[in-house]
Formats: sequence, C-alpha cells, structure tokens
Amino acid sequence: MATAKMGLQGLPATGIVAKSQGIQEKMDGNALYPAADPTPAAMQTDIDALAAANAEVSNNGGKAAYQARNVAEKKVRANLKKWVGYVQMVSGGDKDKILLSGFGIAERGTPYGQPQPPLNLNARLTRTANRVALFWEYQPGVDVHHVFVSKSNDPFAWELIGSTTKCRFDVNSLPSGEARWFAVTAIGAAGESTKSDVLLARAA
Repeated sequence: MATAKMGLQGLPATGIVAKSQGIQEKMDGNALYPAADPTPAAMQTDIDALAAANAEVSNNGGKAAYQARNVAEKKVRANLKKWVGYVQMVSGGDKDKILLSGFGIAERGTPYGQPQPPLNLNARLTRTANRVALFWEYQPGVDVHHVFVSKSNDPFAWELIGSTTKCRFDVNSLPSGEARWFAVTAIGAAGESTKSDVLLARAA
C-alpha cells in the first residue's frame, strides 16, 4: 500500500505556492476526487492569497507583512493536510490513483514492522452539537489512520468515514444522543493494522 505525501518539507513560502498550485490543478475537475474539502476553487483563493502575501513581503517587508504571510501559509498547509488524508482514503493506497491527485508517494523504509492497532481510543467532551471528538495514542512508523463507525454492535457494520495523519479525528453530523461504535486502524510501511478496541460514544 502506497502513502500519499504533501512534499512540503524544506520548501519556502514561494515554493509552497508552486507545489500547492500543481496539486490544485490536478484536483480541479478530477472525477476520482469529487468531494475534496476545501473545494479546488476555495483552495485556489487561498493559494492566491499566499502568493500575494509573498509579494508583499518581497516588496515591502515589515512585521505585518511577515505575519500576514505566516497566516496565509498555515491556511494552505492545513488545506493540503485535509486533501492528502482525503486522497489516501479514496485511493485506498493505490499508487497510480495517488499520483493522479498531484501528491507524491512517501518513500518506504523498513524500520518498523506491521503497525499495531491504535491504543486508548477515547472521546473528548465537546460543546459542538452532533460531534464526537476522537483521539488515541501516537505510535512511531504510522503514516495514516482510518476511522470507522458502526450503528450497531450485534453485529458490527463498519463504515470507513475518514482518514487522518494525526491521532485525532472529529466525527460530525451525528444524531444527538444516539449510540455509535468507533474503531481506528493504523497504516504504515508494512501495511494496515487490525482495528483498535471499540469505543462507544454519543454526540452532544
């Protein structure tokens, strides 16, 4: 299984504009990835904002210009993090499908074996209606996590609802107060783990 990567390490803000623009152009109108969030149009707006902020720093400098650029860069990075998780989920780790998105492929080393199931899956209290905020322990060698939900436990009927490079995930638009069962898998160089212990949670 291949893993999508953003490929931003070591890039200056100007390089991030070029890199993200290339990805945006491949995602825009891509039938394989129709539900990208943010939309390609919104991503283009944020890329343009970063390009303008880069120009302002180059032309005028000043503390305010650098702060504005930092804000714009963080937004583009955050957008790309969402996209790379979405691409990983939709592609199912297929190398050719990942490359069609404009993202690269993470180089595979062999320092870690088969990932273990994520540990200590839990949910944080949240004041946001219809949300369950999941979190679990970090383990080295894991690139991506898949998040599953089931409406029943006899038997479980698991549905893949998201993918994340972090050790947390917000599940939204759930019926308030209704029980749902959650589980998470870990994906690394050697493949995908079995599911974590199951968590029963209810949305606010």
